[in-house]
Amino acid sequence: MRTLLRRTAQAGTALLLAAGALTLTGGSAQAATYDGGDPGTANCGGTTSTVQSAPMTDQHGTHLGTLELRYNSGCRTAWARITLDYTQSACGNASAGVACPKAWVIRNSDGRQYTCTVTQGHSSCYTPMVNDAGVSSYAQSYTDTAGGTKYTRTGSY
Repeated sequence: MRTLLRRTAQAGTALLLAAGALTLTGGSAQAATYDGGDPGTANCGGTTSTVQSAPMTDQHGTHLGTLELRYNSGCRTAWARITLDYTQSACGNASAGVACPKAWVIRNSDGRQYTCTVTQGHSSCYTPMVNDAGVSSYAQSYTDTAGGTKYTRTGSY
């Protein structure tokens, strides 16, 4: 009788551990499928909002645009978006002499990151998404100006 009880208890413990593992990985594994996804076409539902932002300025304090960390509660994902105060006219080639502005979204837990570039004729871009379920991320941007390179960073969310 003791042997039967012991085996039943061991089997029950194994089932509970397996069920717990499925429960713990279920939500984050589903959210991880959004890593690298396009926030414009993901159809996540939920609410999308700017959870952190920072002004992009040059070395003299002139406002160049805004860096945002965006978050969607349905997918539990984050991404970066930059919006310049002007349309990018010349960048990214040898004759322009300056690099095009870029944004990154960076997940703190493992350093996973995605970028976007504001190309000529445009004034904004947004990165692909990172899973932000149970972790935090931040946005960073790069602007090449006549006065040099300027990095901007948001807080984490």
